[in-house]
Amino acid sequence: MIFQKKNNKVEKIYQNIVKISRSKFFYLELDLEDSFETRFDLIILHAFIIFYFFKTNSNSKSEISQNLFDHMFADFENNLRELGFGDIAVNKKMKIFVRAFYGRLAQYSKSIELLRNKGDNSLLQKTLLNNIYKGSNINKEKTLWFVNYMEENLNNFINLSEAENINNNFQFLNFKVQF
Repeated sequence: MIFQKKNNKVEKIYQNIVKISRSKFFYLELDLEDSFETRFDLIILHAFIIFYFFKTNSNSKSEISQNLFDHMFADFENNLRELGFGDIAVNKKMKIFVRAFYGRLAQYSKSIELLRNKGDNSLLQKTLLNNIYKGSNINKEKTLWFVNYMEENLNNFINLSEAENINNNFQFLNFKVQF
C-alpha cells in the first residue's frame, strides 16, 4: 500500500512534467520544433529542475528522485514499444536516452552552478541553445526566457519544503512572456 502511494505521487509529478512540456506555449511562442526529440528535451529540462531541488536539499531522505527517474525511463521505454520498436531497437534507443539524459543533466548542473555562484548565465544560454533549439539561429530573448524560467522555478522549489513540493506535484510556475 505504501509503495503504491509513493508511485502514485511519482506518477502525478511525472504527469505534471509531461503536461508542462507539451504546453503549446513552448512551440508557438518560443519557436520550438514540435518533435519527439524536443519533447524529450523539455521533459529532461523540467525533470532536471526537480532533480536539482533534491540535489541541493541536504535534508532530503526521499526516494522520490530515484523513483521519478525510474518512472520516467519506464515511460520512455513504453512509448518506444508503442511506436513499434522491438526489443533490440528499444535497448539501443534507451542507451541513447540514458546517455543524453546524463549529458544534459551534467550540462545543466554546470550551467546552473555558474549562474548561481557567479551570476553568469552565458553557459546556460549556450546549453539551452544546443539542447532545446539544437543550435538553431534563434532570438537571444527566447534563450534568456528559458534562463529566467529555470531560475524562477528552481528558486520557487527551493523556497518551499520538500513536503510542500511533493504535495503540489512540483507545480511549475507558469509565466508567459510575449516577444
